[in-house]
Amino acid sequence: MQPVQHGQPQKLSYEELNQACAEMSQQIQQQNKYIQQLHKEIHEMRFILQNKRMEYLFKVVELQGRRDALAFDNDFYFACIKEIQESLTIPEDEGKKVESKED
Repeated sequence: MQPVQHGQPQKLSYEELNQACAEMSQQIQQQNKYIQQLHKEIHEMRFILQNKRMEYLFKVVELQGRRDALAFDNDFYFACIKEIQESLTIPEDEGKKVESKED
């Protein structure tokens, strides 16, 4: 490397620039792998959260089904039932896609 002169930026040689670019490229690849891993973990956590939410929705319906203990008001109970139905219902567009793939 050339010594730094007062007031002037340091000039790198072609080899030094090439090495710096290679190092940056490697860092970018590592960052991309890390980001992909984080996206995968977020997707898995959302799936776990969705399943846990469904468990609680069914638990609300189960508890409300007992006449000896009305734990929730009717509006909340019916909102839970509606959410369960919506979660378990396949939209018509997706159903048609699945059928056409099987043909």
